[in-house]
Amino acid sequence: MNIKYEIAPEFGELETWISQLPEEFSRSGETIFKSRNEVKIFMVGNYQVNVKAFKIPNLINRFAYVYFRGSKAARSYRYARNFLTLGIATPMAIGYVDCIENGLLSESYYISIHYKNEFTLREVLNYQVADHDAILRQWVRFTYENLHRNNIFHLDYSPGNTLICRKGNEFDFQIVDLNRMRFGPIDFERGLCNFRQLDTDRQTLELLAAEYASLCHKDAGKAMKILIDFDRKNKESRSRHGKFKKLIGSVFRSGHVA
Repeated sequence: MNIKYEIAPEFGELETWISQLPEEFSRSGETIFKSRNEVKIFMVGNYQVNVKAFKIPNLINRFAYVYFRGSKAARSYRYARNFLTLGIATPMAIGYVDCIENGLLSESYYISIHYKNEFTLREVLNYQVADHDAILRQWVRFTYENLHRNNIFHLDYSPGNTLICRKGNEFDFQIVDLNRMRFGPIDFERGLCNFRQLDTDRQTLELLAAEYASLCHKDAGKAMKILIDFDRKNKESRSRHGKFKKLIGSVFRSGHVA
């Protein structure tokens, strides 16, 4: 197996540990999340390190990620370094590791300083956190000023990907899961489209739309109609996808039983 890695210059002292990360990840660390991907925390010297291990991709992507696109871990690192250069808050990027077998990507890991958040945007949207409206208004401003004005469109801007801590009457937002981005001018409608994955109630959508319209000096009523339509289409798409997966699973089980 060939191990390819890159480390931010300021974290050069971690090179030995990072070069051995595939073995370290399998035998130590504290798992804080596990689904398609797994996230673990490690204490390395004086650093509390967060490592995200990506699921091994399909065969086509195992090839493409080596020769054309870069792995999800490599893109996460590259985009995070770009975010930090622009002053956009994301956990401090340390590096990434790609494991390549027979010319194809196997495991890949993205490494950053662990950010201990109090809650995510999901808890805010579910009314589990006080100051619901104030947090959302500040988050919309954060999105507009930090992402959209820098021509950054986060393709996975779902509620779990904004980490939040209180700082008095203000809030600190940290954006994670950076491996899927688009870059280019973001107009008013496209900016509203970035909120389509929130899966929240109409009252919250209207608040978000009105705040974004105010920042863009646009009509709030028009913004509300646009965002509510995006939300409806997203929910319909998710419903169709869920039904399709259920159908395929049913067909597979029937064929397997037969």
